[in-house]
Amino acid sequence: MRLKIGILEILVILSILVTSGALVYKYLSSSSDTYSFDGDQMYKCAWVAEKILSKGFPLYADIYGRWSSTGEEFNGTVLVVRARGGTLYAIYSNRSVTVGGRMAYKEDIAGERIILKPLGNTIISHEIGPLEGHSFKDIEEGIERSVKPYRELNITILDIYISGVFAVDSKTYKPTEQQYIKNRIEEINNRGSNIKVNFLDKGLTIEGKQRIDNLEIFDSLTTPEKILTSKIKVYLIVNETLEELPRTIKSYNISNIVTLK
Repeated sequence: MRLKIGILEILVILSILVTSGALVYKYLSSSSDTYSFDGDQMYKCAWVAEKILSKGFPLYADIYGRWSSTGEEFNGTVLVVRARGGTLYAIYSNRSVTVGGRMAYKEDIAGERIILKPLGNTIISHEIGPLEGHSFKDIEEGIERSVKPYRELNITILDIYISGVFAVDSKTYKPTEQQYIKNRIEEINNRGSNIKVNFLDKGLTIEGKQRIDNLEIFDSLTTPEKILTSKIKVYLIVNETLEELPRTIKSYNISNIVTLK
């Protein structure tokens, strides 16, 4: 039995083929730029951001959109600290902001276009310590000594994060002094760290994950007499991919290597 196809059926089939081809082309085009999203792709954007953050990479984002409250144009770079659902939670000009999609009204910023910009391609971590010193500068120098062999490999270290506990012999802090230190810690956390301070009799402890540059601040903030740390994990965020790292790096005291992709 012959199958008869009329003009209408042929047009319908052609329409389906053209539409399918357009969808495939659109998908391939959008996937060519892995970290660029339109305002109607916020759930996908937040999902990708969450994956990047879960690996430990600092994450920035170029946002092109508008302030939801005023409609005023927003074109700026934010530091993404968390992502959930269809929302990015970020820091902009030392204040917390939320970024949603094109039609966002609950979030602070409605994004027309979002470009995620993770820092680095690989994280190399190693463990040292405990360290002891009379200042945070002493502790920083101890950490830098552990980093020196990696610098000699001529790899591009973009940033260094550290994680551990710092026990500080200092003094018993008054309530106003405690609040001042807490305020400064909050400012530090707003720049991508995750640390907390515990006040004790004749001293304090600082613990969590933070940029190594923070240690410069703590000497003037706490006036330490003596410092003892726990073991410290050091995270080197480097520009090189896993394939671009020197082969000799595997002979170093490496705890873990994490790749962006």
